Amino acid sequence: MRMVASKTGLVTALAVTCLNISIGLADDCPTSKTASNSFIVERGERTKLEVFRSSDTETRTVLRYDGRTLTEVTLFQGLFELDRLDRGKRKTYRPISNLAKAYPPVPGKKLTALLEETDGDRKTTRSYVLDVRKEVDTLAVGACKYAVVLIDWNVLSDKSKPVFLYTDYYAPDLKLILAKEYRERDGSKTLNKFDKIYPSAR
Repeated sequence: MRMVASKTGLVTALAVTCLNISIGLADDCPTSKTASNSFIVERGERTKLEVFRSSDTETRTVLRYDGRTLTEVTLFQGLFELDRLDRGKRKTYRPISNLAKAYPPVPGKKLTALLEETDGDRKTTRSYVLDVRKEVDTLAVGACKYAVVLIDWNVLSDKSKPVFLYTDYYAPDLKLILAKEYRERDGSKTLNKFDKIYPSAR
C-alpha cells in the first residue's frame, strides 16, 4: 500500500509540475496587452526577428541571422512597409493613399493601397489590392496560438490587372505578419512561418 501511495504521489507531483510548465509557457506568450513591449520571434535556431512598437501606428523589426543584422524595417501597423534597410541598402515606401482608411483589415473585404517606392534614384508608383479572406484562422507559434487574418496581396499590372504576390498571415493582436504563403509554379504552396515567440527581456 505504501508503494501504491508513493507512486500516486509521484504521479500527482509530475502532473502539477507539467501544469506549471504549461502555464509558464502560456504566460510567456506576448499578447495584445504586452505586445507594445518588444518581443522576439524565431525561425529555426539561427534566425531571430526582434519586434518593437515605435508608435501607435508603426512597428519596427530587426532581423538577425547568427547575430548579424540583415534588415531593419518600419511598417504601418505591422502590415504595410514604409522603410526597409537591407544590409546597408535602403528602400522607402511613401503612402499616396491614406493607409489609415485601409486599416484594420476586415475579413471578406478588399483593401487598396497606393505607394511610391524609392530605390536609390528610381521612383515607382505601385497600386496594391489586398484581398482579406472571410475566415479567421488560428496559427500556432511554438506554445503560443494567435488569431490570424489571411490577406492575399496583389499588385496591379500595367494593364490594371491584379497579379498575385503572396498571402500574409497577419496577427492583429501583435501587429505582425507571422507567416507568408507562396504559390509555386507547380500549383503547390510553401508556408514560411516563425516557430518560436517570447518577450525580449527573456
